[in-house]
Amino acid sequence: MAKRPQKRKTLSGSMSKSAKKAAGLVGIFILLLFTFLDLTGIVSFDSLLIKAGVEDKPAEHANTEVHFIDVGQGDSTLLISQGEAMLVDSGEKDESNTVINYLKQQGVDEIKYLVVTHPHSDHMGEMSEIIDSFGVDNFIMPRVKNDVVPTTVTYENMLKSIKAKGLKITAAKPCEFTVGDCKVQLFTPEEDYDNLNNYSTLVKITDGGNSFLITGDCETTEEKDILSQGYDLSAKVLKAGHHGSSTSSGVDFLNEVMPRYAVISCGVGNKYGHPHEETVTRLKKYASHLYITAEDGSIVFKSDGEGLSVETSKGDKKK
Repeated sequence: MAKRPQKRKTLSGSMSKSAKKAAGLVGIFILLLFTFLDLTGIVSFDSLLIKAGVEDKPAEHANTEVHFIDVGQGDSTLLISQGEAMLVDSGEKDESNTVINYLKQQGVDEIKYLVVTHPHSDHMGEMSEIIDSFGVDNFIMPRVKNDVVPTTVTYENMLKSIKAKGLKITAAKPCEFTVGDCKVQLFTPEEDYDNLNNYSTLVKITDGGNSFLITGDCETTEEKDILSQGYDLSAKVLKAGHHGSSTSSGVDFLNEVMPRYAVISCGVGNKYGHPHEETVTRLKKYASHLYITAEDGSIVFKSDGEGLSVETSKGDKKK
């Protein structure tokens, strides 16, 4: 039987235990540091990983697209998955019918779910024309208390179009349904408010390992309400609340969402000063990629359930 060769003791071999011990201590220190930064809200552990090079691979065979449409100072998000469409909000009414033309360019002729997060004109302004122009299977809108129900012409026109089309208004409530390959969840506040922003219906879209959270004009008051209900708000992509206002996207909320990407929908040179600097700074502590429609135009995320790609209309493909 051949003799087993003896292991030769070397300087590096004799130092391996101490080196491993030192490396272990360094690893523990880094983990504790990251945990401290995470818990204090200075920066999320997840975003540290991303900035260290842990990124999403591009979508190879995208079957789902989420479009954050540039509607100026307003919101409109389009989901297309396996030929089915959901539209969340419509922006303000404008002479060029921005959203209607955008939907037609994407080949949409039927909307499976049409959702108004809350009845402010910059979220429902073009709804009447959209209802008149497309087939709509389901219309969802939050029920609000009587003394904050809008009395605007825009709101009345939307109701007239709903009636003329024979549609039923479904009151937003926590529920789950599908659009193509995607699971869609709605989250709603429990309390009544004097501010319509805080009636915003939150919409979470999940396509395999990719998820998107749309927040309407949800402010920190509603964020606390939503958080208290224990929903799973984690999402890779966050459409920041209220156009990047300082009254939204609080630390507690962001700690639950842990977004890798953030989108702010607002108009160029808007009178509100959106997005507010402190909100942008706060979002960047979590999201390694921040997109603003005023700068980037319409932003399109393409998903195959694993990979994720992003394109903007005012620039080259970002990822």
